[in-house]
Amino acid sequence: MTETQKAELKQIVIDGPDPKTSRVVRWRCVDLRDEVERRFGVRVNERTIGKWLRKLRLTRLQPRPFHPKKDAAAEEAFKKTLVAA
Repeated sequence: MTETQKAELKQIVIDGPDPKTSRVVRWRCVDLRDEVERRFGVRVNERTIGKWLRKLRLTRLQPRPFHPKKDAAAEEAFKKTLVAA
């Protein structure tokens, strides 16, 4: 892959997946491998994706996923009614 494509890959990882188009809620190396093949026509091993992520100074740690229909107001109301023991 070219440096421009790797920069685009980095931005894809930072932006995160769109659940509607990519059908995943978080990127895994296997998902990124498929995305790289789809976008750039480059077929690589899953392990290579991990190596590229390290070279791009990205970690494989992932934030906890959240539900897209989460109700923040209901969450705050629940926190206020919770009694600490």
